[in-house]
Amino acid sequence: MNTPLISIIINNHNYGSYLGEAIESVLEQTCPAAEVIVVDDGSTDDSREVMARFGDKIIPVFQANMGQITAVNAGLQNSRGDIFCLLDADDVFLPEKLASIQELFRTVFPLDR
Repeated sequence: MNTPLISIIINNHNYGSYLGEAIESVLEQTCPAAEVIVVDDGSTDDSREVMARFGDKIIPVFQANMGQITAVNAGLQNSRGDIFCLLDADDVFLPEKLASIQELFRTVFPLDR
């Protein structure tokens, strides 16, 4: 049985002081995500610098401040996963979150890849 791809979309607006920890919580999962998309919704703090520290480990998306729903939609438009997980920039994932989701998804919705 093939493994479904997981896309994590982190939406951010002026949460540079938390953003690094949110990104790290995704990158340190026991089951790695297929892609980590970080959408910056017109931040005026150090969010861009925080995002730059992660280099090619994330897919950065920048837009003018248009609100959280628009930021999430921008992340979805730039993703290619079978499973989508949302994470606010001021929150973190527990280390086993993606493994649990992937196993449940694989059990309930087997993929023909």
